[in-house]
Amino acid sequence: MLDPIEKTFQFNFKTKKLLSKLTVPIQIPLDISTREFVGRLVHAHNLPCFVEEDITSQLDKFVEEETEKFHDQNADEAIQKLQTAGHDDIGNTAEKWAKAFQQECVAYAPDNRPKPDAQFAELYHKLIHSAALETLFHLEHTYAIAVEDLLMQRDNARVKLQARQEDEMKRAVQNLDITHNDRHVNALAAQHFDTTQREEAKWESELRNLQDSQRVEFRDWIQKIHDDTRHGKDGPISQRIRAMSDSHPVAPQEETVEQPRMEESFTIHLGAQMKTMHNLRLMSVDVLELCRHKPSRLGGILRPQPQRLQTAMSLYSNSLSGLVLMVDDRINSYTGIKRDFASVCQQSTDFHFPDLETQLRVIQQHALQANAKRRAKKIEKTSNDGESSSGSSGSERGSKYSDDGELSSNLKPGDFYITRHSNLSEVHVLFHLVSNDSARAMDINSRHPSILALRNILKCAVQFDIHSITLPLFLVYEMYEEMTIQWCLKRAELIFKCIKGFMMEMATWGGNETRTVQFVVPKGISEDLFSQLSAMLPNIFRMSRTLDLTVTQRK
Repeated sequence: MLDPIEKTFQFNFKTKKLLSKLTVPIQIPLDISTREFVGRLVHAHNLPCFVEEDITSQLDKFVEEETEKFHDQNADEAIQKLQTAGHDDIGNTAEKWAKAFQQECVAYAPDNRPKPDAQFAELYHKLIHSAALETLFHLEHTYAIAVEDLLMQRDNARVKLQARQEDEMKRAVQNLDITHNDRHVNALAAQHFDTTQREEAKWESELRNLQDSQRVEFRDWIQKIHDDTRHGKDGPISQRIRAMSDSHPVAPQEETVEQPRMEESFTIHLGAQMKTMHNLRLMSVDVLELCRHKPSRLGGILRPQPQRLQTAMSLYSNSLSGLVLMVDDRINSYTGIKRDFASVCQQSTDFHFPDLETQLRVIQQHALQANAKRRAKKIEKTSNDGESSSGSSGSERGSKYSDDGELSSNLKPGDFYITRHSNLSEVHVLFHLVSNDSARAMDINSRHPSILALRNILKCAVQFDIHSITLPLFLVYEMYEEMTIQWCLKRAELIFKCIKGFMMEMATWGGNETRTVQFVVPKGISEDLFSQLSAMLPNIFRMSRTLDLTVTQRK
């Protein structure tokens, strides 16, 4: 604190024909109100009461001016001292000012209050590892059934609307040049488009409102369940939730015999001296099956899938699961596998993270900023090289810039963005890896953008405690005509060797824990090809072999 100073305050007043002059020392800054100080002056110097208002106004003005001068003078002295000080003194002064701001100003003080999201996460993690586990799954199942019912109503409404519009358009085309002309047909098509858009907006709004209300209710139920199970046994709240879940009828489903999944697991050791053990798994499966969970009933009792159980228990842990999804350069969920994945995410409400559309909107803003930085660096580089920016930027404009030269949120091959989920079966984190048709070429090498992106994804997994990662062995999730057996074997050998090299780098990234890498090949490949891929893997990685220590008796 700065030492206060004394200033002399003078006040003149008249009583009849007598001119009086009051001179008193005042401490600046004044630590009491001016009205209280004036009251003390009136009492101490026996001043007449009619001068109290005048002396108060003049003292207010005097104190304000002198206090401002006092702070200005101290600030000037501090700046002059800082200008002549060394680097160490500047750092110490800045640290003192920062500490003063944090202690005196609420806006700069650290917020030590517990945040609602952190409290909810801690509470959920505690309950999911307690006897309330079954109650939580019954609650999630109840909400999932409500969402599923709404989606079913939406799909039925879509089918009816599409059938009605097709019938109207068919009649209009048949009566062309009789009761309808081209203008009427075009107007009918525009009307159908507007109706479809309104219908989609209505159902999207209803789904969003339902999921928002479910998120609020779910957090309230978590607190109630915590209070209900505090004594280690189910209370009325838990029994009520279980009854709500059991009362929902099971949707009739066609009995389908699931084909056994082709799968092979390996345990490997990497490293020369400090060996690290890892798990590898090769499997032929539809990648979205790893995201889609299907609760089932056994004897009328709800039984969640073991994979879903493990995913929920490790949601707030240091052992997360990730999946690499190959997508195009547009950040949306409108086409291809992105649309199918968005449909899977809509099957139930995500109670812990924003929905997929919200996350994609945030990612689009970050993509615009990233593309702006790329363009600035490219302009700087071309100016330094003495080349014209117009001639050198044309090859990349299609992926990052629109036709009129404006920035877009489209990404280039090798980029990836991350979304978080808590309502998927075996996955917490999705790595959306941008790829194009070049990944289907026969002659790609280890410098291909998609392969380099896999290295960055593994590095990101090490940094953020993702201990299980699933990636496409062929860099595609579908079989195409050009993908012959020779193509598949060559691609698998390239990916295996690259992933082995990336995993050996994990030690330098700080990843010494045991990790699981799952290689996914398209569903439907032949057993012979799968066997060849499985036989290739032990030849590239060092397998963990068991030793037979049985003592043989000499004859």
